[in-house]
Amino acid sequence: MSTHKTVLGHLPALPEEHRQSLPIAVVGIAAVAVAARFVAALAVNAPGAPSTVAVESLGWIATAIPALAAVVAGVFARRPTVGVGLLFVGVFGLLSLVSGAAAAPAAVAVVAGTVAVVVAARDRLSTGERAAGAVLLTALTVGLASGVGGFVGLRSVGSTLTLAGMGLSLVFTATDGRALIGGGLAFGAVVAVGLSVPFVTGAVTLVGGGVVGTPLPVVALAAAGTVSTASAAGRTRNWPLLAGVVLLALAGVPATVARAVPFALGIATLVSLEGSR
Repeated sequence: MSTHKTVLGHLPALPEEHRQSLPIAVVGIAAVAVAARFVAALAVNAPGAPSTVAVESLGWIATAIPALAAVVAGVFARRPTVGVGLLFVGVFGLLSLVSGAAAAPAAVAVVAGTVAVVVAARDRLSTGERAAGAVLLTALTVGLASGVGGFVGLRSVGSTLTLAGMGLSLVFTATDGRALIGGGLAFGAVVAVGLSVPFVTGAVTLVGGGVVGTPLPVVALAAAGTVSTASAAGRTRNWPLLAGVVLLALAGVPATVARAVPFALGIATLVSLEGSR
């Protein structure tokens, strides 16, 4: 905590509105980077796909930018514990890009940092939000254990928990009728496509999100929850909430540090970033 206070003490004096808007802006940029990686991953696996070089570059960028966003949000966080947690996520996320040997320490740091953020923000959360946060934290932990930790048998469990957490994201906003209708349509569309062309559905979820062994209804629930939340956030101009949902939905199953960093930033955004709730 003292380190966090020292960093803040050396920051230039900024207007209050800038101290609030800068973290929101960088998290939004991180969400765009993750969305670009998701789209590119689908594109290169389509018939007549372009070179994978662009996707590899976007993969690096889609980890680096969320990590930098976590650092910026951590530096400007109002609560020291939230700030330290975000700095853990961001700094170790960047270290993982420099050396593969940092993957295991980074995985531990990302989980620990995200836990610190959620615990520090618990007094702001409703019972439903705490439950959703717990599911998302468990998904992050199990996902990294299955990938970085080598417990491959947990991969399908991590995938299912991740998508269930996405579906529960709607508890972080007051959804209206239009948002719920949109979510219902998304649920129906995923079920219809999954039943008619299961191979395509499986390929899209695997390539885009690293999803393995998750039942179709859970995939549909994830789509419904994220569409409802994103719809409500967009209409109310709640940009932090929208960015957080995009990060969760498009980061994919956090079985690698590259996916875990934006996923962790998405969790932190939902529970702690000013303006997201």
